[in-house]
Amino acid sequence: MKAIDFSGFDQAHEKWLNQHLKARKGERRDRLRRGHSHGEILFLREVWWPLFGNFDNLHPEYEIVDWRGAPCYLDFVWLAGIHRFNIDVKGYGPHVQQTDRTKYSRELMRELYLQTLGYRNISIPYDTLNHEPQLIRSMMKNLLQPYLATNQEKANVSKIESNLLNYIRQQSTAIYPYKVAKEVGIHEKTAIKYLRKLSLVGKIKAISNGSRVCRYIYNQSMLDRN
Repeated sequence: MKAIDFSGFDQAHEKWLNQHLKARKGERRDRLRRGHSHGEILFLREVWWPLFGNFDNLHPEYEIVDWRGAPCYLDFVWLAGIHRFNIDVKGYGPHVQQTDRTKYSRELMRELYLQTLGYRNISIPYDTLNHEPQLIRSMMKNLLQPYLATNQEKANVSKIESNLLNYIRQQSTAIYPYKVAKEVGIHEKTAIKYLRKLSLVGKIKAISNGSRVCRYIYNQSMLDRN
């Protein structure tokens, strides 16, 4: 297995955190200072950074208003286009030993309420993160694989290419150009043109029926480095 490159993490993390601190005031800033601690940093270093290499669209101690109208802070929220993820690092003490029926019910209601808002909840057990980070990393990779954006994909792609990639990345099987064109809202000939271009640079794979290319699938090998 290829060794993980942690170079640049500390500097990138400090810059990212300071940007969020500068953008907040009052309790929101204080909550970020208090809440973003060892477990959250461990998750970023051992899981998020190896998978993404950046903190784009990731928000720490993200504030929402819960079903009671009270402020609620989430460890991390990742806004991936139209998709929203709530990521919580949960220690045994605060979430099990130190809880009671009221707190337990409130925790479940919070997750249920977040789902009504369109969030996907991801709970990370701290003990496993601390002792077997590679297991968490592997599961997160499989879970978020359809939404992962590589550095290559970020480099000067057109809006059409970006839309095609975003759609194809979320599909589990190879798809036909006419289907992609319909879903993205472009002409089939235009889709074929850009699909060929994306295939040539290795961002997607072309699949032939023996005589000609008929379908395309996302190039999963781009994620194998992790």
